[in-house]
Amino acid sequence: MNRTPNTARIFNAARSISAMALLAAGTAQAQQWPVKPVRVVIHQPAGGPTDLVPRAMFNQMGPKLGQPFVVENRPGAGGIVGLDACAKAAPDGYTFCMTNNAFPTLPLANAKLPFDTQKDFSATALFGVLETLIVVNAGVPATTLRELLELARTKPGSLAFSTIGQGSGAHLHLEWFRTRGFDMLHVPYKGGEAALNAAVSGEVQITINATGRTLPMIKAGKVRALATVGDQPSAFIPGMRSVVELGYDVNLGNWIGMLTPAGTPEAVVRRMNAEINLHLRDEAFAKQYVLTQGIVPTA
Repeated sequence: MNRTPNTARIFNAARSISAMALLAAGTAQAQQWPVKPVRVVIHQPAGGPTDLVPRAMFNQMGPKLGQPFVVENRPGAGGIVGLDACAKAAPDGYTFCMTNNAFPTLPLANAKLPFDTQKDFSATALFGVLETLIVVNAGVPATTLRELLELARTKPGSLAFSTIGQGSGAHLHLEWFRTRGFDMLHVPYKGGEAALNAAVSGEVQITINATGRTLPMIKAGKVRALATVGDQPSAFIPGMRSVVELGYDVNLGNWIGMLTPAGTPEAVVRRMNAEINLHLRDEAFAKQYVLTQGIVPTA
């Protein structure tokens, strides 16, 4: 159909009006949200940084927004159980899920997943960078990372390494070292607390764990920290250098963030993002709940 310039302008104006109407509808939806309880799935057990920080935040956010935030721990299979529950939830703005750097690595360690990490989720917010440490049981005869790896090289299979599960960041760090001749046994656990307890008790000799959780055990002399994971020195332990600084070029990153099922209204995602960032920028909240977990907040 041939259109005159005037007709074209009319169609363009109509499209603009439609876009403005959709934007207004989305804004109204975000302003009204939430009108019922909001579910937050956490794919790790209760008690760790991925659990404690959002719990504290949502305990404050719920009364402010007029609806409770119901936190549901769904650990198992290295995070797959909880993420699957999130992916299959209705994309209506009432289900979110906490995750960490294990999320993008899951396809690398699992031939088949019940969800698509690229298509079934939408990013909602980044809570911060989680500092983690390589620590050893106090009885291990190694005071540096180099000494530990030399022990693993000269006595292959004699050291057991606990992680929070197959495909986790800790597991991939272990595999990186193993491919370079440092042979250690992988022992997966259901969460960071269990993995750390195994190192404290001597059930395993090594673990990678969050600084906030590990620091009391270090101060008590039950484990010894050898390095931070990544390329930055510890923000919480003076003089503690990173794996990269010590000459090992492995930096997978450690972070905590929030996802929601793909298709969740963008206006609701933006509203949730804004509310989370308000808390992360609050110095009192960060000092009491975020930094104590070894997390550097990233609004």
